[in-house]
Amino acid sequence: MQFTLPQFILVPLGLALNVVSPCVTAQDSSPPAGANKPLTWKRAVHLHDGRIFVSDGAIALDLELVKPAERPKQDLAEANANIMQYLNAQLPNEFALSQLTRRDEAYAAPNGVTLNPTYIDYLRRNLPETRVRLRMKSPLEPVVILLDSKAIGLLMPMKPVTPRRRGDLPEE
Repeated sequence: MQFTLPQFILVPLGLALNVVSPCVTAQDSSPPAGANKPLTWKRAVHLHDGRIFVSDGAIALDLELVKPAERPKQDLAEANANIMQYLNAQLPNEFALSQLTRRDEAYAAPNGVTLNPTYIDYLRRNLPETRVRLRMKSPLEPVVILLDSKAIGLLMPMKPVTPRRRGDLPEE
């Protein structure tokens, strides 16, 4: 599988797809049980601009916005200034949370990328929805979360579901 964003940029945040690593959890196509439970922040990443992001492995948000009751015990230095470059990238698809549509157990962006409802609902509960926008390029790259046009986080899309072909089904 080819990635346009190098893995060394995503791994410190715990964000990546289809990569086996102790600090990475790819999102599957089903939302976690207890979708309204608070998120469990596992690691903190210090950025060179002074901000600290906290991550649960699928989403990373600015610590100042999250204000967790308990700060993650695992602190990581910024892997590279490229994290900041990605946060500030001008990606081709940008839209408001109100433009997401519910599709089965996920939200679909206008470009068809699916997002886990646990995280979208978290953003809606904890941030002013009318001021939040999402910016993305493809289903294999992180979605940039913007608040008042400032990048405040990254979110991994859900793995695309590959339709099964008739020949893929087991014989009965």
